[in-house]
Amino acid sequence: MFESIKKIFSKTSEKAPRSAISLEDLPAWLDEKEAGCISRRNAASTSSRERLLKLEQDLHQLLTEFGEESSDEPHHHKVEQVNRHALPQFCKKIEAELEGEFSEDDEVFYREVAGLINGCFKAYRGPGRYLHHLYPDEVKVFKQTLDHMGHELNRMTEIIRISRERLMHIAEMRALLHNRDALIEEEAQAGAEEKKFEARLSELKTDLQKAGSELERLLASDSYASYLRLEEETGQIREQLEKARETWESQIRVALPVWKRGVKAFQEQAKPVDEKNMEDLIQAASSPRRDDDEIARLISLTAKPLFTLFESGIVQAKNSFEKHLFTNAEEYTKKFGEISISLHTLSEDLKRKKQDLEGNVLLEQKNHITQTITEAEKRIDELNQEEEKRKERLSSLKEKQRSILEELRKKFSEFTEEEMDLMLPGEES
Repeated sequence: MFESIKKIFSKTSEKAPRSAISLEDLPAWLDEKEAGCISRRNAASTSSRERLLKLEQDLHQLLTEFGEESSDEPHHHKVEQVNRHALPQFCKKIEAELEGEFSEDDEVFYREVAGLINGCFKAYRGPGRYLHHLYPDEVKVFKQTLDHMGHELNRMTEIIRISRERLMHIAEMRALLHNRDALIEEEAQAGAEEKKFEARLSELKTDLQKAGSELERLLASDSYASYLRLEEETGQIREQLEKARETWESQIRVALPVWKRGVKAFQEQAKPVDEKNMEDLIQAASSPRRDDDEIARLISLTAKPLFTLFESGIVQAKNSFEKHLFTNAEEYTKKFGEISISLHTLSEDLKRKKQDLEGNVLLEQKNHITQTITEAEKRIDELNQEEEKRKERLSSLKEKQRSILEELRKKFSEFTEEEMDLMLPGEES
């Protein structure tokens, strides 16, 4: 039976010559095959549908016969109990299964009939399990009717199975076509992105070239040469200031031990004023926030009393550094005084030079152009990275399309049992 049903959905026995169809014509061809499959399924299942509907009507008629007893002889009280309670419940369940109209769709109809048969068997195994004692003939006919319905349903099962397989095959090919269309659309979007990339890249390269030319002109100008000289002078002054600061710090480091010995000597000589001035000098020189002017003032103030100690031999220089610094009061004061003045002068000069540099528009122009160049180069690099990703995505899309077409050709060959060829784009028919 199954082979005869399968032939309904296959081609005619006369084998047609091998033919081909283009990918462009495949959607319409699938529509045609789907309609044909449904039509053949409906035609093949019509007789089963008619027989099942007839058997369903027989069940309706059979229900009316269950209450008609063939004899007026009294029955056992248990049989009477079955007649009073089980029969109404059985009939009610069967009537509930028989309610409503069947669907015109074969697959839905199949499920509805399967549900009907299952419900009737449940009713028979439930409240109807004792009815054969009272209605043996009716129960026999009831069971035979359900058996006939089952046989017809089995026939429909194979019809629907084969039809479902072919329709599912068609749906799979449609899904592959849909996926390919989506990939083609995505590929087109990637192509549009390429045009945007080229336009944006050209724009950025133009901006980069323009900014580079502006920077070259700026760096070659007389104004920028003056700016460079100013920058160089500023650097020289900064270097001189650092050296002066190092000399100042070095002299204080050398002088501190001597000043401390001076404090001790003034204390021993009971000279509180000189002791206090020297202590103030040490404190000022040791402070983390030193006042250089105050240090210079205190050095000048304490120089004469300090060198009195040197002259009397109470305080002596202990190394070459101290001997070089503490020669006499005048030179000692002069050394610190000159460095102090130099620090002031250089600090003021550096401050003015910095102000001139910071106020120079060339620096702002150069920074602006340099920033423009940096941003353009960064954006070009980002665009190139995005373009690489786009190319990788495009390659992946093409590979997916090739894979889909291979799968589509395979399924088409299976569906047509290798009696037709599917011509893909670029292939000659």
